[in-house]
Amino acid sequence: MTCALIVYANGSEDMEVTAITDILNRGGIKVTKAALNDDGGLKVTLAHGTTVVCDKNLNDCADDYAVIAIPGGLVGAENCRDSTTLIAKLQEQKAKDGYIAAICAAPGFVLATHGLVGNARATGYPGCADNIENYVDKGVVVDKENKLITGQGPAFCMEFALAILEELKGKAAADEVRSGMLLTK
Repeated sequence: MTCALIVYANGSEDMEVTAITDILNRGGIKVTKAALNDDGGLKVTLAHGTTVVCDKNLNDCADDYAVIAIPGGLVGAENCRDSTTLIAKLQEQKAKDGYIAAICAAPGFVLATHGLVGNARATGYPGCADNIENYVDKGVVVDKENKLITGQGPAFCMEFALAILEELKGKAAADEVRSGMLLTK
């Protein structure tokens, strides 16, 4: 079964993390909601006050994941950027040629800060554009060669999640979920 690791940090953007988790679940991806908490806890508070109890603490996530996805939200992205555990997991994911997905502030603050974008085409929240070398002003960018999927922000969270699903399970699976949610292209 295809597995995805979704990072939940204190301050992560509510809509983004929820859309990624929900759409991948609908598409038959086994999702692990991972709490980024140094104390080993499972509870996080998202940017707009939603409290979530995750499946595992990030420190306990050792499975092989087809994708590691990071939502934005300024505080959440800063917490992700500063997590040595997460950065090590992202570096391992890139080294094994697995997908990395990031949206909003995460591409510029997390991935670019740690050299994980490289020469890939990527997008992110427009205020982070200067951090991304090959920034593309588009809602969602999929760089297939570099296995990097990026999105600009909350308005694009469903399109971003569907792009992840399409990369992992194909266009038909993504179209089926899209249709079931009454989304049109």
